[in-house]
Amino acid sequence: MGIKSPTGKATWPKRSIDVMLSNEKYMGNVRVLDNGKYESYYRVENNNPAIISKETFQAVQIEKQQRSNVIESEEGNKRKNKKYSSKQ
Repeated sequence: MGIKSPTGKATWPKRSIDVMLSNEKYMGNVRVLDNGKYESYYRVENNNPAIISKETFQAVQIEKQQRSNVIESEEGNKRKNKKYSSKQ
């Protein structure tokens, strides 16, 4: 689309793209703290113009979860495998 990165370059860093695809602010939503505590908040939708569709954002979250090497269990978070291998 010809949109330059925040630093003015033609190519975007992977980390910048990852942050955009992980932060719901980029789909127009914002979380507002209710009483200053992190446990209590409410979501305001369409607060700002979205640059990522809701469907794309949700698809990315599902894909990131499937690719993650971390499993949540009753004992806490742990890794699926101790070694990283491209052979499976």
